[in-house]
Amino acid sequence: MARREGNALVWQKTDERLKEAVREAFEIAPLPNPPLELPDFPAISPNDSESLVRQAAGIFAIDRQGFNMRLAEVCEIHLPDYVRRSIDPMEAESEWLASNSEAIAERVLALQTRDWLAVALDENVPDTDRWYLGSSLLVGLALGGTEVARDDCYYLLEAIAYAVTPGNLPYSNVVGHHQIAWSPEMSTNNPLPPHPAGVMAATTILDTLSMKPESSAKILPKWLENLSVSLLLCSTLAIPSRVIDALGQTEDDSSPYVRAGLQILSHSPEEATDILVASADHRSIGARRTIAENLSRIHSQEATLALMLADRLSSESDESIQTLYASFVGGLARLSEEEFVGRAQSILAKGNQKATQRLVESGLRDYLSTNPTDSAQLLSSAWLSSSEIGRSRVGNLIVEQARVSPKAFQTTCETIKRANPESFDKLANWVEMRSPEAYQLL
Repeated sequence: MARREGNALVWQKTDERLKEAVREAFEIAPLPNPPLELPDFPAISPNDSESLVRQAAGIFAIDRQGFNMRLAEVCEIHLPDYVRRSIDPMEAESEWLASNSEAIAERVLALQTRDWLAVALDENVPDTDRWYLGSSLLVGLALGGTEVARDDCYYLLEAIAYAVTPGNLPYSNVVGHHQIAWSPEMSTNNPLPPHPAGVMAATTILDTLSMKPESSAKILPKWLENLSVSLLLCSTLAIPSRVIDALGQTEDDSSPYVRAGLQILSHSPEEATDILVASADHRSIGARRTIAENLSRIHSQEATLALMLADRLSSESDESIQTLYASFVGGLARLSEEEFVGRAQSILAKGNQKATQRLVESGLRDYLSTNPTDSAQLLSSAWLSSSEIGRSRVGNLIVEQARVSPKAFQTTCETIKRANPESFDKLANWVEMRSPEAYQLL
Protein backbone atom coordinates (compact mmCIF):
# COMPACT_ATOMS: atom_id res chain seq x y z
CA MET A 1 0.00 0.00 0.00
CA ALA A 2 2.82 2.39 0.88
CA ARG A 3 4.46 1.84 -2.49
CA ARG A 4 1.18 2.61 -4.24
CA GLU A 5 0.92 5.87 -2.29
CA GLY A 6 4.32 7.04 -3.53
CA ASN A 7 3.48 5.90 -7.03
CA ALA A 8 0.14 7.71 -6.93
CA LEU A 9 1.74 10.97 -5.79
CA VAL A 10 4.26 10.85 -8.65
CA TRP A 11 1.38 10.10 -11.06
CA GLN A 12 -0.48 13.17 -9.81
CA LYS A 13 2.58 15.43 -10.04
CA THR A 14 3.35 14.12 -13.52
CA ASP A 15 -0.17 14.81 -14.73
CA GLU A 16 -0.09 18.36 -13.31
CA ARG A 17 3.34 19.15 -14.73
CA LEU A 18 2.39 17.71 -18.12
CA LYS A 19 -0.60 20.03 -18.45
CA GLU A 20 1.37 23.04 -17.23
CA ALA A 21 4.28 22.41 -19.60
CA VAL A 22 2.18 21.81 -22.72
CA ARG A 23 0.02 24.86 -22.04
CA GLU A 24 2.98 27.19 -21.44
CA ALA A 25 4.83 25.98 -24.52
CA PHE A 26 1.84 26.60 -26.77
CA GLU A 27 1.08 30.03 -25.36
CA ILE A 28 4.59 31.51 -25.26
CA ALA A 29 5.36 31.05 -28.99
CA PRO A 30 4.23 29.06 -32.05
CA LEU A 31 5.25 25.42 -31.93
CA PRO A 32 7.79 24.25 -34.53
CA ASN A 33 6.52 22.43 -37.59
CA PRO A 34 7.21 18.68 -37.76
CA PRO A 35 10.44 17.79 -39.60
CA LEU A 36 8.84 14.67 -41.08
CA GLU A 37 5.34 14.12 -42.44
CA LEU A 38 3.69 11.91 -45.02
CA PRO A 39 2.52 13.68 -48.20
CA ASP A 40 -0.86 12.01 -48.00
CA PHE A 41 -1.34 12.99 -44.36
CA PRO A 42 -0.20 16.61 -43.92
CA ALA A 43 0.25 17.91 -40.40
CA ILE A 44 -2.64 19.69 -38.74
CA SER A 45 -1.42 22.05 -36.04
CA PRO A 46 -3.51 22.42 -32.87
CA ASN A 47 -5.85 25.41 -32.76
CA ASP A 48 -5.52 26.32 -29.10
CA SER A 49 -3.65 25.34 -25.98
CA GLU A 50 -6.58 23.71 -24.22
CA SER A 51 -7.25 21.23 -27.01
CA LEU A 52 -3.57 20.26 -27.03
CA VAL A 53 -3.55 19.93 -23.24
CA ARG A 54 -6.65 17.72 -23.32
CA GLN A 55 -5.09 15.50 -25.96
CA ALA A 56 -1.84 15.15 -24.02
CA ALA A 57 -3.59 14.53 -20.71
CA GLY A 58 -5.96 12.02 -22.28
CA ILE A 59 -3.20 9.95 -23.84
CA PHE A 60 -1.24 10.08 -20.61
CA ALA A 61 -4.26 9.04 -18.52
CA ILE A 62 -5.05 5.88 -20.51
CA ASP A 63 -1.41 4.76 -20.67
CA ARG A 64 -0.89 3.82 -17.02
CA GLN A 65 1.27 0.88 -18.01
CA GLY A 66 3.54 3.20 -19.98
CA PHE A 67 3.82 5.46 -16.93
CA ASN A 68 4.81 2.52 -14.74
CA MET A 69 7.48 1.46 -17.23
CA ARG A 70 8.95 4.96 -17.37
CA LEU A 71 8.85 5.28 -13.60
CA ALA A 72 10.63 1.94 -13.29
CA GLU A 73 13.27 3.20 -15.72
CA VAL A 74 13.78 6.32 -13.61
CA CYS A 75 14.06 4.25 -10.44
CA GLU A 76 16.54 1.89 -12.06
CA ILE A 77 18.86 4.81 -12.80
CA HIS A 78 18.31 7.19 -9.90
CA LEU A 79 17.15 5.10 -6.93
CA PRO A 80 19.75 5.62 -4.15
CA ASP A 81 21.67 2.65 -2.79
CA TYR A 82 20.42 3.24 0.74
CA VAL A 83 16.88 2.66 -0.53
CA ARG A 84 17.85 -0.57 -2.27
CA ARG A 85 19.59 -1.82 0.88
CA SER A 86 16.70 -0.95 3.17
CA ILE A 87 15.09 -3.65 5.33
CA ASP A 88 11.75 -2.83 3.67
CA PRO A 89 12.77 -1.64 0.19
CA MET A 90 9.18 -1.13 -0.99
CA GLU A 91 8.41 1.17 1.92
CA ALA A 92 11.72 3.02 1.48
CA GLU A 93 11.11 3.41 -2.24
CA SER A 94 7.66 4.82 -1.60
CA GLU A 95 9.08 7.37 0.82
CA TRP A 96 11.77 8.30 -1.70
CA LEU A 97 9.17 8.71 -4.44
CA ALA A 98 7.02 10.90 -2.20
CA SER A 99 9.87 13.15 -1.03
CA ASN A 100 11.24 13.62 -4.57
CA SER A 101 7.96 13.53 -6.46
CA GLU A 102 8.46 16.75 -8.45
CA ALA A 103 11.91 15.85 -9.80
CA ILE A 104 10.84 12.28 -10.51
CA ALA A 105 7.75 13.54 -12.34
CA GLU A 106 9.99 15.67 -14.56
CA ARG A 107 12.21 12.68 -15.30
CA VAL A 108 9.16 10.60 -16.23
CA LEU A 109 7.98 13.39 -18.54
CA ALA A 110 11.43 13.56 -20.16
CA LEU A 111 11.01 9.87 -21.03
CA GLN A 112 7.46 10.54 -22.19
CA THR A 113 8.82 13.24 -24.50
CA ARG A 114 11.41 10.79 -25.80
CA ASP A 115 8.73 8.22 -26.62
CA TRP A 116 6.43 10.73 -28.34
CA LEU A 117 9.29 12.12 -30.42
CA ALA A 118 10.42 8.61 -31.30
CA VAL A 119 7.07 8.06 -32.99
CA ALA A 120 7.03 11.54 -34.52
CA LEU A 121 10.53 11.15 -35.99
CA ASP A 122 10.02 7.66 -37.38
CA GLU A 123 11.17 8.05 -40.97
CA ASN A 124 8.77 5.41 -42.27
CA VAL A 125 5.53 6.44 -40.52
CA PRO A 126 5.99 9.81 -38.77
CA ASP A 127 3.12 10.70 -36.43
CA THR A 128 2.58 14.46 -36.61
CA ASP A 129 0.08 14.44 -33.74
CA ARG A 130 2.75 13.01 -31.47
CA TRP A 131 5.14 15.64 -32.81
CA TYR A 132 3.09 18.51 -31.43
CA LEU A 133 2.70 16.68 -28.13
CA GLY A 134 6.38 15.82 -27.84
CA SER A 135 7.74 19.17 -28.99
CA SER A 136 5.39 21.15 -26.74
CA LEU A 137 6.31 18.99 -23.76
CA LEU A 138 10.03 19.38 -24.52
CA VAL A 139 9.72 23.15 -24.75
CA GLY A 140 7.50 23.34 -21.67
CA LEU A 141 9.92 21.33 -19.55
CA ALA A 142 12.88 23.43 -20.71
CA LEU A 143 11.02 26.67 -20.00
CA GLY A 144 10.89 25.62 -16.35
CA GLY A 145 14.68 25.89 -16.15
CA THR A 146 15.17 22.78 -14.00
CA GLU A 147 18.32 20.68 -13.87
CA VAL A 148 16.30 17.65 -14.99
CA ALA A 149 15.21 19.42 -18.16
CA ARG A 150 18.73 20.73 -18.77
CA ASP A 151 20.44 17.36 -18.41
CA ASP A 152 17.78 14.88 -19.57
CA CYS A 153 16.32 16.68 -22.59
CA TYR A 154 19.30 18.01 -24.51
CA TYR A 155 19.78 14.89 -26.62
CA LEU A 156 16.18 15.26 -27.80
CA LEU A 157 17.07 18.62 -29.36
CA GLU A 158 19.89 16.94 -31.27
CA ALA A 159 17.53 14.23 -32.47
CA ILE A 160 15.13 16.90 -33.74
CA ALA A 161 17.90 18.72 -35.60
CA TYR A 162 18.86 15.52 -37.41
CA ALA A 163 15.22 14.35 -37.70
CA VAL A 164 16.05 10.92 -36.32
CA THR A 165 14.59 8.94 -33.46
CA PRO A 166 16.26 9.75 -30.11
CA GLY A 167 19.30 7.60 -29.51
CA ASN A 168 20.00 7.06 -33.21
CA LEU A 169 22.06 10.11 -34.07
CA PRO A 170 23.88 9.75 -37.40
CA TYR A 171 27.38 10.38 -36.07
CA SER A 172 27.24 7.11 -34.11
CA ASN A 173 28.02 5.15 -37.30
CA VAL A 174 31.71 6.08 -37.30
CA VAL A 175 33.88 2.96 -37.12
CA GLY A 176 37.54 2.66 -36.24
CA HIS A 177 40.22 1.02 -34.12
CA HIS A 178 38.21 1.65 -30.96
CA GLN A 179 35.56 -0.88 -32.04
CA ILE A 180 36.05 -4.63 -31.69
CA ALA A 181 34.46 -5.32 -35.09
CA TRP A 182 36.79 -2.94 -36.90
CA SER A 183 38.96 -4.20 -39.74
CA PRO A 184 41.26 -2.38 -42.22
CA GLU A 185 38.87 -3.22 -45.06
CA MET A 186 36.03 -1.29 -43.42
CA SER A 187 35.66 2.37 -44.33
CA THR A 188 34.66 5.11 -41.94
CA ASN A 189 31.17 6.39 -42.65
CA ASN A 190 30.89 10.14 -42.79
CA PRO A 191 28.20 11.55 -40.48
CA LEU A 192 25.02 12.67 -42.17
CA PRO A 193 24.23 16.40 -42.18
CA PRO A 194 21.40 17.82 -40.09
CA HIS A 195 17.93 17.67 -41.62
CA PRO A 196 16.85 21.07 -43.04
CA ALA A 197 13.37 20.91 -41.50
CA GLY A 198 14.85 19.53 -38.29
CA VAL A 199 17.24 22.47 -38.11
CA MET A 200 14.30 24.86 -38.49
CA ALA A 201 12.46 23.11 -35.66
CA ALA A 202 15.53 23.14 -33.39
CA THR A 203 16.07 26.82 -34.21
CA THR A 204 12.49 27.60 -33.20
CA ILE A 205 12.97 25.76 -29.91
CA LEU A 206 16.18 27.65 -29.08
CA ASP A 207 14.49 30.95 -29.95
CA THR A 208 11.58 30.09 -27.68
CA LEU A 209 13.83 29.22 -24.75
CA SER A 210 15.50 32.61 -25.02
CA MET A 211 12.16 34.29 -24.33
CA LYS A 212 11.85 33.31 -20.66
CA PRO A 213 14.39 34.24 -17.94
CA GLU A 214 14.42 30.79 -16.32
CA SER A 215 15.24 28.87 -19.48
CA SER A 216 17.46 31.62 -20.85
CA ALA A 217 19.64 31.58 -17.73
CA LYS A 218 19.58 27.90 -16.76
CA ILE A 219 18.99 25.85 -19.92
CA LEU A 220 20.38 27.74 -22.90
CA PRO A 221 23.95 28.22 -21.57
CA LYS A 222 24.51 24.49 -21.16
CA TRP A 223 22.72 23.55 -24.39
CA LEU A 224 24.69 26.09 -26.41
CA GLU A 225 27.89 24.79 -24.84
CA ASN A 226 26.93 21.25 -25.88
CA LEU A 227 26.01 22.34 -29.40
CA SER A 228 29.31 24.16 -29.85
CA VAL A 229 31.09 20.80 -29.91
CA SER A 230 29.27 19.68 -33.05
CA LEU A 231 30.90 20.99 -36.21
CA LEU A 232 27.68 20.55 -38.20
CA LEU A 233 25.11 21.80 -35.67
CA CYS A 234 27.27 24.69 -34.50
CA SER A 235 27.15 26.38 -37.87
CA THR A 236 23.61 25.44 -38.94
CA LEU A 237 22.08 26.59 -35.64
CA ALA A 238 24.18 29.79 -35.57
CA ILE A 239 25.65 28.93 -32.17
CA PRO A 240 28.46 31.56 -32.25
CA SER A 241 26.03 34.44 -32.79
CA ARG A 242 23.71 33.06 -30.11
CA VAL A 243 26.59 32.91 -27.65
CA ILE A 244 27.65 36.47 -28.42
CA ASP A 245 24.09 37.74 -27.98
CA ALA A 246 23.71 35.85 -24.71
CA LEU A 247 26.99 37.22 -23.37
CA GLY A 248 25.80 40.74 -23.99
CA GLN A 249 22.54 40.19 -22.12
CA THR A 250 23.39 37.99 -19.17
CA GLU A 251 24.33 39.23 -15.72
CA ASP A 252 24.82 35.73 -14.31
CA ASP A 253 27.68 33.27 -14.54
CA SER A 254 28.78 33.18 -18.16
CA SER A 255 31.36 30.40 -17.95
CA PRO A 256 29.31 28.01 -20.18
CA TYR A 257 29.45 30.60 -22.97
CA VAL A 258 33.21 30.92 -22.51
CA ARG A 259 33.60 27.15 -22.75
CA ALA A 260 31.50 27.23 -25.90
CA GLY A 261 33.90 29.78 -27.37
CA LEU A 262 36.84 27.57 -26.45
CA GLN A 263 35.26 24.63 -28.25
CA ILE A 264 34.39 26.73 -31.31
CA LEU A 265 38.02 27.88 -31.52
CA SER A 266 39.12 24.63 -33.16
CA HIS A 267 36.78 24.93 -36.15
CA SER A 268 35.73 28.59 -36.33
CA PRO A 269 38.62 30.69 -34.95
CA GLU A 270 37.32 34.08 -36.12
CA GLU A 271 33.92 33.66 -34.46
CA ALA A 272 35.53 32.15 -31.37
CA THR A 273 37.84 35.16 -31.09
CA ASP A 274 34.84 37.48 -30.84
CA ILE A 275 33.36 35.32 -28.08
CA LEU A 276 36.57 35.06 -26.07
CA VAL A 277 37.40 38.77 -26.32
CA ALA A 278 33.88 39.63 -25.20
CA SER A 279 34.30 37.18 -22.31
CA ALA A 280 37.60 38.74 -21.23
CA ASP A 281 35.85 42.12 -21.04
CA HIS A 282 32.63 40.77 -19.50
CA ARG A 283 31.23 42.17 -16.27
CA SER A 284 30.87 38.65 -14.87
CA ILE A 285 33.88 37.58 -12.81
CA GLY A 286 33.06 33.97 -13.70
CA ALA A 287 33.52 34.68 -17.42
CA ARG A 288 36.84 36.46 -16.92
CA ARG A 289 38.07 33.77 -14.54
CA THR A 290 37.24 31.04 -17.06
CA ILE A 291 39.29 32.89 -19.67
CA ALA A 292 42.19 33.14 -17.24
CA GLU A 293 41.97 29.42 -16.44
CA ASN A 294 42.21 28.52 -20.13
CA LEU A 295 44.91 30.93 -21.35
CA SER A 296 47.42 28.10 -21.77
CA ARG A 297 44.92 26.05 -23.76
CA ILE A 298 44.17 29.01 -26.00
CA HIS A 299 47.88 29.71 -26.42
CA SER A 300 48.43 26.20 -27.76
CA GLN A 301 45.93 26.92 -30.57
CA GLU A 302 46.12 30.68 -31.11
CA ALA A 303 49.17 32.19 -29.40
CA THR A 304 48.48 35.77 -30.50
CA LEU A 305 44.91 35.59 -29.24
CA ALA A 306 46.03 34.20 -25.88
CA LEU A 307 48.51 37.04 -25.37
CA MET A 308 45.88 39.61 -26.28
CA LEU A 309 43.41 38.10 -23.80
CA ALA A 310 46.11 37.94 -21.13
CA ASP A 311 46.92 41.62 -21.58
CA ARG A 312 43.23 42.44 -21.20
CA LEU A 313 43.22 40.58 -17.88
CA SER A 314 46.48 42.12 -16.67
CA SER A 315 44.68 45.02 -14.99
CA GLU A 316 42.19 42.72 -13.26
CA SER A 317 41.52 43.50 -9.60
CA ASP A 318 40.19 40.07 -8.63
CA GLU A 319 42.94 38.20 -6.79
CA SER A 320 42.10 34.77 -8.19
CA ILE A 321 42.25 36.05 -11.76
CA GLN A 322 45.55 37.80 -11.05
CA THR A 323 46.95 34.51 -9.77
CA LEU A 324 45.74 32.56 -12.82
CA TYR A 325 47.18 35.25 -15.08
CA ALA A 326 50.52 35.01 -13.27
CA SER A 327 50.53 31.25 -13.75
CA PHE A 328 50.08 31.69 -17.51
CA VAL A 329 52.79 34.34 -17.66
CA GLY A 330 55.13 32.00 -15.79
CA GLY A 331 54.63 29.40 -18.50
CA LEU A 332 55.76 31.92 -21.11
CA ALA A 333 59.27 31.81 -19.62
CA ARG A 334 59.77 28.43 -21.28
CA LEU A 335 58.59 29.72 -24.65
CA SER A 336 59.68 33.32 -25.12
CA GLU A 337 61.76 35.55 -22.87
CA GLU A 338 60.49 38.60 -24.74
CA GLU A 339 56.86 37.76 -23.99
CA PHE A 340 57.64 36.83 -20.40
CA VAL A 341 59.79 39.64 -19.04
CA GLY A 342 57.54 42.66 -19.51
CA ARG A 343 54.46 40.88 -18.17
CA ALA A 344 56.41 39.48 -15.23
CA GLN A 345 57.66 42.96 -14.30
CA SER A 346 54.07 44.21 -14.36
CA ILE A 347 52.95 41.44 -12.00
CA LEU A 348 55.78 42.05 -9.55
CA ALA A 349 55.12 45.79 -9.55
CA LYS A 350 51.56 45.25 -8.30
CA GLY A 351 52.69 43.48 -5.14
CA ASN A 352 49.98 40.82 -5.12
CA GLN A 353 51.51 38.14 -2.90
CA LYS A 354 49.72 35.13 -4.40
CA ALA A 355 50.36 36.26 -7.95
CA THR A 356 54.03 36.91 -7.15
CA GLN A 357 54.43 33.51 -5.57
CA ARG A 358 52.77 31.79 -8.52
CA LEU A 359 55.02 33.66 -10.95
CA VAL A 360 58.13 32.67 -9.01
CA GLU A 361 57.03 29.03 -8.85
CA SER A 362 55.94 28.69 -12.46
CA GLY A 363 58.40 30.81 -14.41
CA LEU A 364 61.29 32.44 -12.64
CA ARG A 365 63.51 29.35 -12.50
CA ASP A 366 63.00 28.69 -16.23
CA TYR A 367 63.81 32.33 -16.95
CA LEU A 368 67.05 32.18 -14.93
CA SER A 369 68.12 28.91 -16.55
CA THR A 370 68.44 30.72 -19.87
CA ASN A 371 69.32 34.16 -18.51
CA PRO A 372 71.30 33.75 -15.24
CA THR A 373 72.51 37.36 -15.34
CA ASP A 374 68.87 38.50 -14.91
CA SER A 375 69.25 41.59 -17.02
CA ALA A 376 65.63 42.53 -16.27
CA GLN A 377 66.35 42.37 -12.50
CA LEU A 378 63.33 40.17 -11.83
CA LEU A 379 64.99 38.49 -8.85
CA SER A 380 65.42 41.75 -6.96
CA SER A 381 61.85 42.80 -7.75
CA ALA A 382 60.51 39.41 -6.64
CA TRP A 383 62.40 39.61 -3.33
CA LEU A 384 61.17 43.13 -2.62
CA SER A 385 57.54 42.34 -3.46
CA SER A 386 57.33 38.93 -1.75
CA SER A 387 56.02 38.31 1.74
CA GLU A 388 58.14 36.74 4.48
CA ILE A 389 56.77 33.32 3.57
CA GLY A 390 57.13 33.83 -0.18
CA ARG A 391 60.78 34.92 0.06
CA SER A 392 61.93 31.37 0.74
CA ARG A 393 61.85 30.28 -2.89
CA VAL A 394 63.18 33.62 -4.17
CA GLY A 395 66.07 33.43 -1.70
CA ASN A 396 66.99 29.97 -2.97
CA LEU A 397 67.06 31.30 -6.53
CA ILE A 398 69.31 34.19 -5.50
CA VAL A 399 71.73 31.78 -3.81
CA GLU A 400 71.71 29.62 -6.92
CA GLN A 401 72.46 32.71 -9.01
CA ALA A 402 75.56 33.27 -6.87
CA ARG A 403 76.86 29.86 -7.89
CA VAL A 404 76.21 30.37 -11.61
CA SER A 405 77.01 34.07 -12.00
CA PRO A 406 78.66 35.74 -8.95
CA LYS A 407 78.71 39.16 -10.61
CA ALA A 408 74.98 39.03 -11.37
CA PHE A 409 74.38 37.93 -7.77
CA GLN A 410 76.20 41.00 -6.49
CA THR A 411 74.16 43.22 -8.83
CA THR A 412 70.93 41.69 -7.51
CA CYS A 413 71.95 42.29 -3.90
CA GLU A 414 73.07 45.87 -4.58
CA THR A 415 69.74 46.62 -6.28
CA ILE A 416 67.86 45.33 -3.24
CA LYS A 417 70.10 47.30 -0.86
CA ARG A 418 69.49 50.57 -2.72
CA ALA A 419 65.75 49.99 -2.80
CA ASN A 420 65.26 48.80 0.79
CA PRO A 421 68.19 48.37 3.24
CA GLU A 422 66.01 46.45 5.68
CA SER A 423 65.09 43.90 3.00
CA PHE A 424 68.77 43.62 2.11
CA ASP A 425 69.66 42.79 5.72
CA LYS A 426 67.08 39.99 5.69
CA LEU A 427 68.51 38.73 2.41
CA ALA A 428 72.04 38.80 3.83
CA ASN A 429 70.94 36.74 6.82
CA TRP A 430 69.22 34.30 4.51
CA VAL A 431 72.27 33.94 2.27
CA GLU A 432 74.57 33.47 5.26
CA MET A 433 72.44 30.58 6.54
CA ARG A 434 72.12 28.92 3.13
CA SER A 435 75.52 29.49 1.55
CA PRO A 436 78.55 30.90 3.39
CA GLU A 437 80.40 30.99 0.06
CA ALA A 438 77.80 33.29 -1.47
CA TYR A 439 77.78 35.43 1.68
CA GLN A 440 81.46 36.14 1.16
CA LEU A 441 80.55 37.90 -2.11
CA LEU A 442 78.43 40.52 -0.33
